Amino acid sequence: MGIGNKQLNKAGNIIRNGTEEEQERAIITLNEWRANHMLPLRSIRAMVDRRLNKLVINSTIVQRLKRMSSIISKIKRFPDMAVSRMQDVGGIRIIVDNISDARTVHKVLTTNSSHEVVIPAKDYIEKPKSDGYRGIHQVFRYQSDNDDINNMRIEVQIRTKLQHAWATSVETLGVIEKISYKTGEGTSEKRSFFILASALLALEENSNVPEEYEGVSKENLIRELKIIEGRSHILTKLKGLSALNPELRLQGSGEIFYVLLLSAGENNDFQIKVIPFDDEEQAVIHYDSLERLTRGDPVKSVVLVKSQNLSELKKAYPNYFLDAALFVDTITGIIKQEVPKSG
Repeated sequence: MGIGNKQLNKAGNIIRNGTEEEQERAIITLNEWRANHMLPLRSIRAMVDRRLNKLVINSTIVQRLKRMSSIISKIKRFPDMAVSRMQDVGGIRIIVDNISDARTVHKVLTTNSSHEVVIPAKDYIEKPKSDGYRGIHQVFRYQSDNDDINNMRIEVQIRTKLQHAWATSVETLGVIEKISYKTGEGTSEKRSFFILASALLALEENSNVPEEYEGVSKENLIRELKIIEGRSHILTKLKGLSALNPELRLQGSGEIFYVLLLSAGENNDFQIKVIPFDDEEQAVIHYDSLERLTRGDPVKSVVLVKSQNLSELKKAYPNYFLDAALFVDTITGIIKQEVPKSG
């Protein structure tokens, strides 16, 4: 069943200003609208797979439906945004080895596409976001004879391994501290740490750094980051984390849907529950049900993703497994480098 833009935008306004009862009804509307993204997501994902299979490039590819808590948060953060214009409800994430591969993938996906390519792309490699985020976001409009889903937007994110390690480490720290750093929460010192880390990783990739640190030497970036680390111990907090699940086995083959539930116990010991589904409809139903049960719970988070197997899933969503090893190891290696004395 299709949801018109007028109905959808009304639901958004209710989320911002309505009573609790009205908001519950609005969430039902948003859930239906989100579920309608599955066919466009499936189609554009198939296009991505076909085109990338022709490339000699290592890549990890997953797809997901945006969490309802994230949709609601975004609606409230941007009071002037029409919900019908939200472009990342259905998303595909592609992780490649380096920036050259990221550029190649973007070019291949946007050349003679059967779906409308929304231009310009958001190129956060060329111009990193002010918080340090880097990557390429390309939106496609799904083309269909079905008016209910025609022109639905699907976002494809393309990141290098280091860009992805940075982004998921920001989320991992947010999980363990119950703070959404990616939406601007948290202390200015910790946000500065991640901007500095982004700049150092950009230099490792011979790429542009966030505007705040343009022209700053690598040595000074390292010094500033080490000062913050000495006070905030961010790398120490991220090192050696893991979300426990004694039944989890990182194996299996054949693409499948996974519902991931991350939760914290009384001692802040995190556990990850991974629930596989062969059937798309059943996966979406279970996802919706778990979201309702965990809504408003700061120590529980649920997401629906589709991946080739659990190993690929962990590469794409290390934050759900509290795995920040690549980020910690890379930044630790950088700051251990000998800093020449000035003068």
